[in-house]
Amino acid sequence: MKSLLFVCALATAARAQNAGVRFPRLEDYRVTEIFHGKPAPPKLVRPADRLFRMQIREAAAEGPNFAGHYTIAQWGCGGGCLSIALVDAKDGAVHVAPFKVLGWGVPGLTYEGKYSSDQDQFQPLDFRLESSLLIVRGCPEEKNCASYFYEWTGSLFKLVQKAAAVAPVSGK
Repeated sequence: MKSLLFVCALATAARAQNAGVRFPRLEDYRVTEIFHGKPAPPKLVRPADRLFRMQIREAAAEGPNFAGHYTIAQWGCGGGCLSIALVDAKDGAVHVAPFKVLGWGVPGLTYEGKYSSDQDQFQPLDFRLESSLLIVRGCPEEKNCASYFYEWTGSLFKLVQKAAAVAPVSGK
């Protein structure tokens, strides 16, 4: 009973914390340069990159989809779970993602007060070619479920804002 009360208290606190908050938007992080050439093949240096070489190579070959000249390659790691890599289309450099695995299949969680992990069209990642903002909705390394707003600086992902995911309140 104490643990249920604690969970309800956390959910109420997270709702109050996220109420009226303005979250970063993709259009607030516009990039000025869009790459239009042939993408460089990825340089698979780290063991993890080589382990998922097929997914990374296939995504990189399609060309940039993030921050002007980068490709976010993504693949599933089980039900309600994904991993990503970031590839520079100009030189093929593969960059470290802000998480190794992202679990997002936790039933009933709501992100930013409007995105529910129960919805069929739920997208755990949101990004655009014209923006350097990556929005991550889920539980990195299967914990700390939240919306994470990362700005790509050209060398690393910088956390701009975090908003806790909200669990459904019991009895509703």
